[in-house]
Amino acid sequence: MSITVRRNPERLTWANYISIPIVIDPNDGLEQPSFTTFNFDIPDEPPRAVDGQLALAETFEIDITPHARAKMGGLQTPELLAHEQFYYDVGFVVARVVARELITLQAGDERELAAAAWNIVRLHFIFRAGLIQRRYDLDTRHGTVRYDQQLWSWRMSTCLADPSSSLIGGFWL
Repeated sequence: MSITVRRNPERLTWANYISIPIVIDPNDGLEQPSFTTFNFDIPDEPPRAVDGQLALAETFEIDITPHARAKMGGLQTPELLAHEQFYYDVGFVVARVVARELITLQAGDERELAAAAWNIVRLHFIFRAGLIQRRYDLDTRHGTVRYDQQLWSWRMSTCLADPSSSLIGGFWL
């Protein structure tokens, strides 16, 4: 069974951003020049039978796409874009963990399988990704603390380089 993860695009550019008059970070309510997170799409394929249990489809792809907003006429520097890339990358590294967990998922019926899959999605994509993104903003003060920005960038590079990684900066993915 192979569940893969694809992000499109792999690297963000300012062209991926939708311009809006005011950008408010929903995590802290502060106005920012930009805000980035990710969308995920897990196809709804029919389950398959495995040893008297139901499992998800044998092969499918989890798609990660940006949800990116920038203030009209606002700051668009390479440093800010690098800061924003982290949020998007969180979606990708979390999706790899989700894929590993979905591969082994089995249940007695379709309702139980769907509930178990949703619990995995909620834990990783919503809860854990949210914790990491909030900590990142607190530590880097929205990218303005250079040392912490470099530290988190190194952590992400290390995580991206290891497809089996389950942690970033001491946080579970």
